[in-house]
Amino acid sequence: MRKFVFRLETLLQHRIHLEEKERNKFSLMRAELLAELNHKDLLQTQQRNTLSELMFKKSGVYDAQEISWFYLFLHRLEQEIQRSNERAGQLEKNLETQKQIMIGASRNKQMIENLKKKRQKEYCVALDREDQKSIDEIVVTRFARRP
Repeated sequence: MRKFVFRLETLLQHRIHLEEKERNKFSLMRAELLAELNHKDLLQTQQRNTLSELMFKKSGVYDAQEISWFYLFLHRLEQEIQRSNERAGQLEKNLETQKQIMIGASRNKQMIENLKKKRQKEYCVALDREDQKSIDEIVVTRFARRP
């Protein structure tokens, strides 16, 4: 019996490799987005803590220079949060684009896999037919030899 050979196996392996590559890119981009969101959360926490410390300083005896430093720092934090929001928005757009690319690569791979399954099924049916034909010939030959 001959073994099933899929002529497009190299193409299938190439498409599997491309899909894995796109999935890895997607994972890296997602990790980058999550890191940026985490960074933004840290900045916002720092901003809240600084505001509460400023309110505490203002409630008692305070130094005007120190208060102005608080406001400068809060302004800088606000700018950092704004930049972080912009980066996160851009990363989300890039992630969505990469997701579509990954889905396309997956569809291309799936198409070849389905073709392979179809061809393998056809091969099995043909092999079963061949086996049945051989068995029928053996039965006919034995039946013809009977006295």
